[in-house]
Amino acid sequence: MLKFKLYTPLIALVLTAALTACGDGGGDADFGGGAGGPPNPAATSDIPASALASVDGLIAFMNLLIDTGTNDTSEPILLGDATLPVDDTI
Repeated sequence: MLKFKLYTPLIALVLTAALTACGDGGGDADFGGGAGGPPNPAATSDIPASALASVDGLIAFMNLLIDTGTNDTSEPILLGDATLPVDDTI
């Protein structure tokens, strides 16, 4: 029990330092779009417009991905800022 009490402040200090190091690192100028920084690149998506138009289109696109043999070694699908359709009637 004595060891736990001695190491508790040290553990707390290390965890605090680790969390502090995970900060955002400053303003938006570091990643573009901020004052004087380069503009943000256009967000792109690999999802076709037909899949974003309706839930049925999204399901058809997912079935196409399954049928074409996508697996763990395939390139990931870029979602970008796509908003997937939702159906609340299910």
